[in-house]
Amino acid sequence: MSTPLRGLRRLALATAVWLAPAVALASEEGHGDGGIPWMILLFTTINFLLFCWIIARYARPVIRDYVRGRHDRIVAELEAAVQARTEAQQLKAQWEARLAALDKEIQEIRAHAAADAARERDAVLAAAMKTAESIRNDARRTAAQEVRQAEAALRQAVAQQATVIATQLVRDRLTAADQDRFVSEFLGQVREAGR
Repeated sequence: MSTPLRGLRRLALATAVWLAPAVALASEEGHGDGGIPWMILLFTTINFLLFCWIIARYARPVIRDYVRGRHDRIVAELEAAVQARTEAQQLKAQWEARLAALDKEIQEIRAHAAADAARERDAVLAAAMKTAESIRNDARRTAAQEVRQAEAALRQAVAQQATVIATQLVRDRLTAADQDRFVSEFLGQVREAGR
């Protein structure tokens, strides 16, 4: 059916439903027998049945669609809530696991830091001992060299002093005859070397 024709039928039906009780009342007012107004009751019943049929025919699908839609939305929201709750519980479990692992991780980091500090301390001590040994060796070499230089300086000083003393002794004890003999021996050695 087309929409304009359906609308026209609805309007005619609604007009009949509203006018039916008025027609029934008008026809009954002429009879004043004091009994049960069967016509009014009949028209009221027909009116009520038509009203129920109109409600069932036109309002029921709308109400049914609304209730179904509402039901579907509620079911979807409940499913989304269940899914969100499940995800929240999973996240909670993950965070609790992370928190539990965090204490362990902190302890591991502290242990690694202590081990790193011990290794660094050992490396620094080893480097310091190596440097100290190198300084000792350098000090020994320097001391030995200074001792050799002191010994050489002492020998030189002793030799110079001995030369000064010998020269002094030679001057004091050397006679003119000894000087002539030394000169003649020297000249004899030069002549022999020249031959």
